[in-house]
Amino acid sequence: MRIIQPISLPLLACLLRLTLGFTTTSIKKAYNHELLKNYRLYSSAAANNEGDSPFTIQILMSDTGGGHRASANALRDAFDTLEPGKIKCDIVDIYTEYGPFWPLNSYPAMYKIMAEYSFLWKGFYEFGSTPFGLWLNDFLLETFCFEPFKECIERDAFNLNRRADMVVSVHPLTQELPLKILSHLDTNGESRENGRTTPFVTVVTDLGGAHPTWFNPGVDKCFVPSDALYQCARDREVQPEQIVQYGLPIRKG
Repeated sequence: MRIIQPISLPLLACLLRLTLGFTTTSIKKAYNHELLKNYRLYSSAAANNEGDSPFTIQILMSDTGGGHRASANALRDAFDTLEPGKIKCDIVDIYTEYGPFWPLNSYPAMYKIMAEYSFLWKGFYEFGSTPFGLWLNDFLLETFCFEPFKECIERDAFNLNRRADMVVSVHPLTQELPLKILSHLDTNGESRENGRTTPFVTVVTDLGGAHPTWFNPGVDKCFVPSDALYQCARDREVQPEQIVQYGLPIRKG
């Protein structure tokens, strides 16, 4: 078991934080360089970059609680520390910014309501974990959000005349549809299921348990912080070679 116990751990810090505040510098470097090693060097998009053009990463999240944005910001800061000036991160609250209508564009507000009424949260979570709930979620998102989310993933955040070289998800509801959109873009519209070449990584920000939507066997790598989450990924047919398990880092105090 490779959980690294942090020096201090507030309740909310069970969310994965990739920042300067690791228990050891070597753990910090190992965690982040694993991500860079697997993707930065072989990305076809990065290979086509000219001159000093930076490698760009789009980080998908939504402000449902404080941890997802904190994790996205932490990733950005860690990349900048390890590769100063060479990596630019575009952090997007994809539902708030690109959701076509209510309630898709109001997830943060809905989250706050469900957090106040636990029975709502319990019902939403448990129904969404059933096979029918998972299918319904994917069907509705693909039906109503494919085009607006495609606009998000295609966006040129840094005026480099290209979309991001890699996509990283730090939210449970940004796996299935973004993967289909990337396949669609990478195959010039020929497929939503196959042919994706843009690297896609999930960084799971839960510790003891996680919703099934976190885990998609179509990702290149799935970063998990614990044995329990490793098993959750395996239960969702993510293969061992796709899973990267490290301890739980904390941000600098």
